[in-house]
Amino acid sequence: MEFTKMRPDGASVATQLGELTLHRTRSRTYTEATESWRVELDGRPLAELPLFGQPGFHAARLARRGVTGTFDGTELHVRARGRHLLRSGRFVEFRAGDRTLRFVRRGVLRAELLEDGRSLAGSDGRAPAEPDPLRVCAVALYTWAELDYVNANPVLCNVISSAVVSLLF
Repeated sequence: MEFTKMRPDGASVATQLGELTLHRTRSRTYTEATESWRVELDGRPLAELPLFGQPGFHAARLARRGVTGTFDGTELHVRARGRHLLRSGRFVEFRAGDRTLRFVRRGVLRAELLEDGRSLAGSDGRAPAEPDPLRVCAVALYTWAELDYVNANPVLCNVISSAVVSLLF
């Protein structure tokens, strides 16, 4: 999947299943960083996250608390765990029905999507197996929400930010 840049109102991507479109609307009842995300596959509602965050820090913060929505008529839970020193302790998980998909860090820069411990796809969306709607939706939400931030090594991030600050001042 070749992802387009995120627009203020959403994004879209052509997948093997059809055109996947994200619609974002700001929530009026919560903070400015809270949004409602709706994902459609060829114009048909696929997933909805009524209380999600803006891409990056806000989405990662809410995912750490746990986000609940719907996916194709079933309940969808998005949960993240970050800031753990071990790679195995950092993940982003999508649970719908009896299926659980989990993004984990493999190497320094690459994330991988697992289901039942088996590799399904990389974070770039390249999947060796037949695509299914949950997998495509999980890869799209992970990419659009910039949830790779959760899987980042906290020590490496602190070292890089300290080095940049010391160079600037």
